[in-house]
Amino acid sequence: MAKLEIRCPVCAKWEYIEILDDATKNVKKGLLAVNIAPGMVCDHSFIAYVDKNLIVRDCFIADFKIEAPETEISQKNEKNAFLDAGSLNFDLIKLNIPEKLMVSIFRGIFLGRKIILISKDQFIHDQIINFFGYAMQDLFDVNIIFMSEAIYLKTKNVYDEYLVFKNSIIIHNKNKVIDSKKLSVEKHIVKKFLAEYDLATGLIILKNEIQKVFEFSKELAEYIKCSQNEKLTSKILMDHIYEKKNERIQKNHLTLLLDIVNYNFKVEIPKKVGVTNFL
Repeated sequence: MAKLEIRCPVCAKWEYIEILDDATKNVKKGLLAVNIAPGMVCDHSFIAYVDKNLIVRDCFIADFKIEAPETEISQKNEKNAFLDAGSLNFDLIKLNIPEKLMVSIFRGIFLGRKIILISKDQFIHDQIINFFGYAMQDLFDVNIIFMSEAIYLKTKNVYDEYLVFKNSIIIHNKNKVIDSKKLSVEKHIVKKFLAEYDLATGLIILKNEIQKVFEFSKELAEYIKCSQNEKLTSKILMDHIYEKKNERIQKNHLTLLLDIVNYNFKVEIPKKVGVTNFL
């Protein structure tokens, strides 16, 4: 049996757990998903992603429980990750979607904006579309189109609501949707992805981060809709996320979630003390 040092992402309590040797021996790429049930480390339930060297690379708090044996589920998840990501070329993605551009596109997608990328390199178009589509998992709509600069200049009035990028520079940003001072969460997500040398590993981590963004913003949207007559503050909202999702979020994270609630879920944020400052 192999031993893993597991630390809870909620309460930071840690413990050693044992897994079958075969579970990690077959992990040549990507990550092995290990279901941590309540009582194994602490009272919380989460999924730990472990590489072939028995290093825990990330932990994810899911809203569901894995009932089947960990090894079978892990192998299934790993296989599906390769099937879904098989058409992606990590080198092409890194070379053609610089960090600054990737951060801004994530921001635009989170806020429900359509995007134009000025590009003549048709060979990379499918890679970019597949990458963002895979990362978003149908949680957020991905509306990205490509066109030459000449065509855009002739027809730009038609695309007034779009975010438009040329290389890594945003050339049309209606209502200042992309604000460099409000991108810290997106930057954190992108840096975690780009730090990985293996595409499958990076995509697992990326998908988990985006799923959390979606689930947290959806939870806030429902809570705000049901609390129209109550005075909401940032502390109340952050405490609600902790109560429902077992995770503490910072103010910059709340800023992003409220923007998603407002622009993507179309839920009006009450103009009250403690909330208004984040919009």
